[in-house]
Amino acid sequence: MSEDEIRSRQRVMERDVITNTAMALKEHFVLQKIAEVEKFEVDDDDLNAEIERLADQAEDSPRRVRARLEKEDLLDTLAGQLLERKALDLILESAEYEDVALKTPETPAGTVEEQVAPGEMKDPTAAPPEEPKAEEEAASPQA
Repeated sequence: MSEDEIRSRQRVMERDVITNTAMALKEHFVLQKIAEVEKFEVDDDDLNAEIERLADQAEDSPRRVRARLEKEDLLDTLAGQLLERKALDLILESAEYEDVALKTPETPAGTVEEQVAPGEMKDPTAAPPEEPKAEEEAASPQA
C-alpha cells in the first residue's frame, strides 16, 4: 500500500471512531435522561445481584469481584450501567413491534463485487501449490 492509501484508510477509520463515539454518547445521555425522568434508582440489592452475575460469569467469588470493582473505583460505573439497563428495559417493554416481510437481497450476504486490496486474492488456508517433479517434466512432451 502506498502512503496515500494508508493515510486515506486512517482518515476513514478516524471518522468511524468519531461517529461511533458520538452515537454511544447520545445513547448514554438519552438513557440517563429516561432514568432520571422515570426516577429509576439503583439500590444495594441491585448492585449485589449484578456483582453475583458478574462473579458467575467470571467463575469467581462475589466478594473478590466486589473488591476488584471497589479497588478500580468502578462501582459507580456499574450503577450507571444498571440505570441504563433499566431505562432500556422500559423502552423495550413499551415498544410496539411490527412483523415485516424479509426482502432477500439480489446478492447473498458475504459476497463482494470487488476486493478492497489490489493484487491476487489467495486463500491463506489453502495448501501451497505442488511443484512438478523432475521426472514428470522429462516425461511430458514439449511442444
